[in-house]
Amino acid sequence: MTMSRSTPRKVAVVGAGIAGAELVRKALPGPQEITLIEPKGQIECQALYPEYLVGSVSLEDLTAPLKPFCDRVGAELVKERAIRLDDNAVICDRSRVEFDVAVIATGATQNYFGIKGADKTFTVNTLEGVVKAREFLEKKKPESITIIGAGLTGIETACVLKEKINAEIGILEAKDRILPQFSPKISPYLEKELARRGIDFLVSRRVQEVEERNILLTDGSTMRCDMAIWTAGIKPPEFIQSLPFAKKDDEWIMTDECLRALGRASEKVFILGDSAWIEIGGHVASKTAVEAEHQAGHMAGNLIRLAEGKPLQSYSIIAPTNAQVALISLGCNRAMGVYGDRCFTLPSHLLHSLKSWIDKSFIERFK
Repeated sequence: MTMSRSTPRKVAVVGAGIAGAELVRKALPGPQEITLIEPKGQIECQALYPEYLVGSVSLEDLTAPLKPFCDRVGAELVKERAIRLDDNAVICDRSRVEFDVAVIATGATQNYFGIKGADKTFTVNTLEGVVKAREFLEKKKPESITIIGAGLTGIETACVLKEKINAEIGILEAKDRILPQFSPKISPYLEKELARRGIDFLVSRRVQEVEERNILLTDGSTMRCDMAIWTAGIKPPEFIQSLPFAKKDDEWIMTDECLRALGRASEKVFILGDSAWIEIGGHVASKTAVEAEHQAGHMAGNLIRLAEGKPLQSYSIIAPTNAQVALISLGCNRAMGVYGDRCFTLPSHLLHSLKSWIDKSFIERFK
């Protein structure tokens, strides 16, 4: 399928996370003029946030400045926040960026589900949040830390804390098993690893309220802790919520097989990464780094096809939600691999080295 304009020249990319930054890197130099819209001054590797939390990596290891990268590849950088879309322009804080094609890759934000006090907890979902959490660890030296949410980030955060911090580490999960986004066959492996490390975990426990040193649960019980870290969910940012496209569960923007937004006036708007709901052939794309990178590469190819007036190619999901692909850091220079319902634990130190290399090399490619 081709667009109404056979040779679109101006491409606006909103967001410099994994998907957005990779798209710019892979699409340039190319036939189009690309403008990258991002309020932050750097690209960040969120996968390294837990490592930064305990001092295993520096800020330089997990960030790369955007301006030199954009200058090098030939992209224009607009260091502003995107507010809304017009028919052919992204409206930012101070600028209006016109486009023939817009690619939205703004990622996701922390979801506190309206729970009282949850937004006062620490987070490892943003660079600002993890910096504050590290400062608290270093100054206050908490004796008990509770991770709320037993997804991938929660598990990795708990493991690195147990390795580096002299404190009791616990995990709370609302669903009936840890790592609930993965195959049920994977959870028992992680449970054994957590127990072996002395990390306590409770499942089927919902948080009702978070106080300064107490977590109140819906079953009436209370957990005391010196530090609470929230890793329990994500939601689309306000910019995504404001867009007039079809949404899954009133949140994630739905796409067609070419990653184009579904809905009114969406022919020239594409969605990548965490903000997208990509469902193809009965499979749903996971919100993971490996998926975001793959989507960026595919979109870079389709931008060239658009410029040449050729039909778009359909996307193929490589890490669906029913067959997740991941390397999970377990602390102590160990990691495990997951592919669908299969778990790979040996050699764990080599898996850890591979994960560390992948995470750090992502940032290095932009420097």
